[in-house]
Amino acid sequence: MKKYFLLVAVALIFAWSSATTSAANYTTNAVNVISINPFSLIDGLLNVTFEHKLSAKNSLTVNASYWGYESYATGIGIGASYRWYIDLFEEGKSATNGLSIGPRLQYYHWSYSWDNDWADFSYSSLSLGVEIAYKWVFDNKWVVEPTLNYSFPIVKKSGYSFTDYGFGVNLGYAF
Repeated sequence: MKKYFLLVAVALIFAWSSATTSAANYTTNAVNVISINPFSLIDGLLNVTFEHKLSAKNSLTVNASYWGYESYATGIGIGASYRWYIDLFEEGKSATNGLSIGPRLQYYHWSYSWDNDWADFSYSSLSLGVEIAYKWVFDNKWVVEPTLNYSFPIVKKSGYSFTDYGFGVNLGYAF
């Protein structure tokens, strides 16, 4: 049920943002953007992203994640991505604004602990993948950014198949 709500929410945001594209100013001179994906909270994942503009068409992001399930399972992650901003529609947009694509690297540390101690363990995973995003900046400071990503594990615990994929909508502030 939660996943269906998430799909509907993302679809509505895409439709709303597409409908308002011609009605607002989407340019920014911001060098940094900090954002959070509130929809990931539905699945118990807190994900915060910081983006720094490196040049007119490139930026670097760093993200931190925390996932918890009840009192016995947690995951803590840190990742980074390098973004190339593509002026696909020749709108004169630059880094921290518009369509971006680039590689991403994500590290997670997972921990499981049950009360009866029969299954206490922890392990780490490292994933490499790709990220695609489109960022709109409103009033030169407020950010809406739908994202799509896919990563495959390059280091993982034997017997576990963790493929990181998903989409979301980051909401944030440009400065």
